Amino acid sequence: MFVEKLYYFMETPKVHLFKVGDIVALRSHPYTNFQHKVLISGEPQLISPLMVIVESIGDLQDVHDEFTGINLQKKGETSNCKCVWYSSKSAQFEEAWLSSKLLKLIQEKVETVSEEIVIGTIVTLSTAQLELSKVKSSLNIEDEKVRTNLNPLLSFVSPLMQVIGVPKNDKKEALYDVKTGNKKREISKQLIKCKWFNPSSDKMSEALIPIEALSIIPAIEEEKLNKYATYVKNKQHILIRIEGSQTILLPQKIKYLHGIYSIVGYDYIENKTHAFEILKLTNPDELPNPFINYAPNFDNEEIRVLSIRDQIRQLINYGSEESKYLRIRYKDINNNLTIRTIKQYSIESININDTPIEYLAGFCKLRKDERHFQLDRIQSVEILNISYPTPDNNQNEQF
Repeated sequence: MFVEKLYYFMETPKVHLFKVGDIVALRSHPYTNFQHKVLISGEPQLISPLMVIVESIGDLQDVHDEFTGINLQKKGETSNCKCVWYSSKSAQFEEAWLSSKLLKLIQEKVETVSEEIVIGTIVTLSTAQLELSKVKSSLNIEDEKVRTNLNPLLSFVSPLMQVIGVPKNDKKEALYDVKTGNKKREISKQLIKCKWFNPSSDKMSEALIPIEALSIIPAIEEEKLNKYATYVKNKQHILIRIEGSQTILLPQKIKYLHGIYSIVGYDYIENKTHAFEILKLTNPDELPNPFINYAPNFDNEEIRVLSIRDQIRQLINYGSEESKYLRIRYKDINNNLTIRTIKQYSIESININDTPIEYLAGFCKLRKDERHFQLDRIQSVEILNISYPTPDNNQNEQF
């Protein structure tokens, strides 16, 4: 009975032939190939690291257990993989040989261009960004109120390193089977000599790391960084674009995370504080004040003669015709005040007990669905001078 259960367990895992440079994890790890955003509860020290395969040896023959006869590995279907990870506890890069049966794919190899690596290039282990996204969830009870605390798990985030040499991989092991001619071993094309500050020894450390296990941290021009710092200092609203999308941002600060600089600010479309990688942004446009049309407006002589409701109605109709994002301050039936950004909107009227009631109908960015807002409960409106995506303007949806 025990042997049958053991056999079933060993045959269940899906076989995968990994490549050098693939990011993998033990099968017990909560991440999968398609899901990297998992809140981790319980004891975080029991979570194994994400690892990079730097060498693999294929199994060229079947292996059976000498007592039970169970096929432990099938020819050509499994391999032994040399895996590398960084441990903040030892402040060193660790490695282990593991059977592919024990591993699952987290992310396929991303090619590192050797021509881009020169002396001084900043690099890190390719698992770093995924390790930075690990979050632990814990409950905290205070005054009979249960709160969820979210904290990063940084136990295996590799350091930023600088390249100090690019030696060749001079391993002498045979790569092909002499009998069949089949390739049995896959190794790194090139080793990279890296130096980093070791906080454990309070000294500089060095290591030879296969190029397939590294990610390059792109350099940012100081002039570009200073430009965004000026926006923060001057509280300058800017129109930013990234991958075909755009939004209006009020910059608040510059953030640095593991070699990546971001601009953090208030996003006028999402109505929340948001961070954008500076290197992914095209040159922003500085927006003059006011960068919005708003109602009620008692400064504009042309419209201040209108009632507040007529000002709001007029501005909504203008924004709808121009396909502009609309921001509203809305007081619901419970007198809760919220800010919503709406697109694809219009004013509709329905009769309730022979009394016409006007509503703003449109797609709410917060709820990501169609919503209706009673016009009388809208406290104010703003038309952003930025168009939402339509079939005619060839824009993508906001970030």
